Amino acid sequence: MRRSSVVVATLMVMACLSTGPAHAEDPGQTRKVEVFGEHAPGGYTEVPVESGDKARGLAVPSATVTPIEVNGPSDKRIDLVYLGDGFTEAEQAAYTAQVANSWNILVQREPFKSYRKLFNVWQVNVVSNESGVDNDPVKGVLKDTALGGEYWCEDLERLVCVDIPTAQSYAALAPAFDQIAVVVNSPTYGGAGYIEENLVTFSGGHRSGPEILPHEFGHSIGDLADEYPYWAYPDDGSTYTGDEPVETNVSIYNAEQQTARRAKWWYWLGAETPDGGVIDTFEGAAYYNLGIYRPSDNSLMRSLLKPFNLVGREEMVRTFVGTTGLIDDSTPSGKVKPNSTLTVTPVGLPTVSTRWFVNGHEITEWAGRTSAVALTKKPKGHGKPEAPWCGRKDLKVKGDCVYSVQVGDSTDFVRNPVYKADVLTQSITWTIDEHKH
Repeated sequence: MRRSSVVVATLMVMACLSTGPAHAEDPGQTRKVEVFGEHAPGGYTEVPVESGDKARGLAVPSATVTPIEVNGPSDKRIDLVYLGDGFTEAEQAAYTAQVANSWNILVQREPFKSYRKLFNVWQVNVVSNESGVDNDPVKGVLKDTALGGEYWCEDLERLVCVDIPTAQSYAALAPAFDQIAVVVNSPTYGGAGYIEENLVTFSGGHRSGPEILPHEFGHSIGDLADEYPYWAYPDDGSTYTGDEPVETNVSIYNAEQQTARRAKWWYWLGAETPDGGVIDTFEGAAYYNLGIYRPSDNSLMRSLLKPFNLVGREEMVRTFVGTTGLIDDSTPSGKVKPNSTLTVTPVGLPTVSTRWFVNGHEITEWAGRTSAVALTKKPKGHGKPEAPWCGRKDLKVKGDCVYSVQVGDSTDFVRNPVYKADVLTQSITWTIDEHKH
């Protein structure tokens, strides 16, 4: 998909995904990773690209793949692939349980809960020769594992690195992958996230390990900014002096200025937000103490174990739907002959429905339908009101007869009118060729 971050010491880390050739990185480059405590993120650090990459070879790995949840074709879904490291053949049941726990934690949070049908989830059953990972529970412990997982990566105790090219090779065994989550076999809190690879590592045996995923998906899927200053320097007076950020959930404008400019989250101001309180402009965000605002006091993009605020939730929905679309299929395509049955298959969400039009005129009695017959002539045997057909007096136009269906998402998670019109509304149009038989 896109971007992400990392987890360290009482930390965790995550990232985004690249499908470049194994071991093709420049060893002089670094990866940016986000550092976490058990309850809140604490900033970023740089990790050399070779950290965790142990040149395990370029052979295609072998492993079985278990579908955890499949909701549609991969080209119209966000595919999350779980990998395990440090789980032996005898420990695969424990690995399966930890994957299930992580996915359950993720889909208990909105908007993942309401939009889980837009995800496919796969478990690649990676088998390691030995149980556990390097430097756990203490420095110096070495284990022979499939992905080379290690604590104390770059001398950070809870930063868990893995061999990225090998992990990507295993993920490629699934039908598709957009996000990779590596579960390491350890009860010790830790993890990591790689910004350019959409990949996160976390300790599956620690209750807080999986909590990194929702926050990091805020970055990698939702393109949300962090809403915290650096926790290592509370109230340090650091002041943001740059331009208005591109991210939707941080702004240089206070509530009054946003309202006057109709900027950023002005249309949410005053609304009760799931993370507590109401949407306003709270100073301190994007790693600065002053000069920049966040929408709520303490959302998931500021702390772990929290919900997204209304602004973040809206942006996640926009990017979910923008990635997958609302229409899984439609038939036929192109110009069609008269009396053809037109069909559309919307994604299976309760807030998604259909509206049908003939020559631009809505046929209200067809609302919610997934099929219609394209009629160019008045049907026989129908009483009044007459069935919709192209030549009907109120529907007739010069030129081609056109049928269309509009698929829309009426969720109250989105207020932005541009999002509603451009992302949450999608259409299919058929032109009826009266000469086609």
